[in-house]
Amino acid sequence: MRQHRCKYFKSVCLLLTFVLTLSLFACTRDEPQNIQTVQTTTETQAVTEQTTAEPTEISLLDENGKAVYRIIRPEEGSDNEIQAGIDLNKLLKELTGASFTLKSDFLMPNKEKVEDMADVYEILIGATNRPESEQAKEGLGTNEYVIRVVGTKIVILGGTDAMTYRAMKAFLDMLGEGSEFKLAKDLNVQVEIERGDYLIALTNQGESVLEVYDVSGGVLDETSLVWSYKLPYYNIAGTKFRHSEKFGDVALVVCGSNHGYMISYPEGELLWSTSSAANNPHSIELMPNGVIAIASSSGNEVRFFNTTEKYSKQPDATMTLTDAHGVLWDEQNQVLWAVGRDVLIAYQVTLNADGSITVTVDTSRRAVIPSDHAHDLAPVYGDTNALWITTGTNVYQYNKTTKTFSTEYDGFKYLNRSNVKGVGNFDDGTTVFLYPDGEFQSWTTKSIVLLRNQDGNMVKEDLTSATGHFYKVRVWDTRYQ
Repeated sequence: MRQHRCKYFKSVCLLLTFVLTLSLFACTRDEPQNIQTVQTTTETQAVTEQTTAEPTEISLLDENGKAVYRIIRPEEGSDNEIQAGIDLNKLLKELTGASFTLKSDFLMPNKEKVEDMADVYEILIGATNRPESEQAKEGLGTNEYVIRVVGTKIVILGGTDAMTYRAMKAFLDMLGEGSEFKLAKDLNVQVEIERGDYLIALTNQGESVLEVYDVSGGVLDETSLVWSYKLPYYNIAGTKFRHSEKFGDVALVVCGSNHGYMISYPEGELLWSTSSAANNPHSIELMPNGVIAIASSSGNEVRFFNTTEKYSKQPDATMTLTDAHGVLWDEQNQVLWAVGRDVLIAYQVTLNADGSITVTVDTSRRAVIPSDHAHDLAPVYGDTNALWITTGTNVYQYNKTTKTFSTEYDGFKYLNRSNVKGVGNFDDGTTVFLYPDGEFQSWTTKSIVLLRNQDGNMVKEDLTSATGHFYKVRVWDTRYQ
C-alpha cells in the first residue's frame, strides 16, 4: 500500500514538473515573438507611409522631357489675351525645349463639357471658360494678377490684359534655371502692383497698340505697363481717357486711314467704332452729350458722330479745317477747341432731339498760332484757362482769356525745341513730352521725357523703351481741363 502511494506521488510530481516546464518554455517563446511582431509592424507602416506620401510638386515635363500640359487661351478673348497664349507657347518651348499644344477653350457643342476637362492637364492663360479661371477672376483688381495651381490646372490671370502678360512673365521666371520646370503643388501667388501718381498713355505705332504706363518709378517697360489694347490697323495716333454717364470710363483712340474707337476701360470691350473719319485721323474727343469728334490732317476735316449706335457708318456733321490735328472739349466754356495748321478755333456742338448734330464756329475765340504746323492740343492741368499747343518749331501755353501764346512756363528750357508730337502735365507740374528719333518712322520715338517738379525745379529724366515706337503721349486723366 505504501509502495503504491509512492508511485502515485512520483507520477503526480512528474506531471507537475512537465506542466511547469511547458509553461516556462511557452513564456520564453512568446516574449520575443511579441517584440518581433511590434517591430515588424512599425517598419511596415513606415514603408507604407513613405510609398503613398502625396507629391509636393508638379512637373511640366514627363521623364522623357515631353510636355505634360497643354496651353488653353480664351476663344473669345481680346487680341492681347490671344497673343499672350501665342507668346507663352513660344517662350515655354525656348525655355524647356519641349513643344506644348496651344488651343482655345472652345468645347464642341453636345460633345464636350467643362466638367470633362477636370482631369486634363492645362495651363490656363487669361480669362478662360474653365471654372479655375472664373474662380481666380472673382475680386481680382485691375492692378493684380494670380498664378495658381488647382488640381490639374495652372491658372495665369491678371485683372487686365497687361497684368495677365505680367503674370505670364512671372510664371516663366518661376520655371527659370534650377527649377527643373517644376512648381509647388499648392502654389497660390497673388500680386498687387502699386500704382503711382503718373499714368500716361502712349500710342505704340511699332505694334499698333495703345499702352498705359505708370512712370512714377522712372522706367518704361513691361514692369510699368498698366494696360494695353491691340488695334487692328496701323498708324495709331491720338488718344484720350474719358468718363461719361452712359459709357463709364473709356479709352478713345484713332488709327489707320480713317478709324476711330471707344473702348471700355479697363475691361477692353469695344463700345463704338467708325471707319468714316476723314483721311489720316490724329485726334479724338468724347463730349458730355455723347458726340464724338475726330480731327484728320490729310482729310482737312473735323467730323462729328452720334454714338447712339455701336457703329457709325457715316458722320452726322462735318467741319472743314486745314491740316486738322487736335480736338479738346472745354467744360468751362462749353466749346470744342480744335487746331489746324496755324489756327486755333472753337466749335459749339449741339446734339438735337432727332439725333442730328449742329456745329457752329465760335468766331470770338478764333486765334492765329504764332508758328506753323500746329500738332498737339492738350489741357494744362491746374489751370483751366490754359492750353498746351505744339507746332513744328515751338511749344506754347495759350491763355484763353487774353488770347496770347506764351513760352514763359516751368520747363520751357527743355521744351524749347521743334517737332514735339505730344505734351501734358500733372497737377504738381510734372510734365511729359516726346519728339521723334526717326528709328522706326520719321515721326516716332522710343523715348519720352519726364520733367519732375522737385521743389520748384524741373529735373529731366529720359525714359526709353526697348521695344516701343511711340507717336503721341497723353496724361491719362478723365478730366477735360
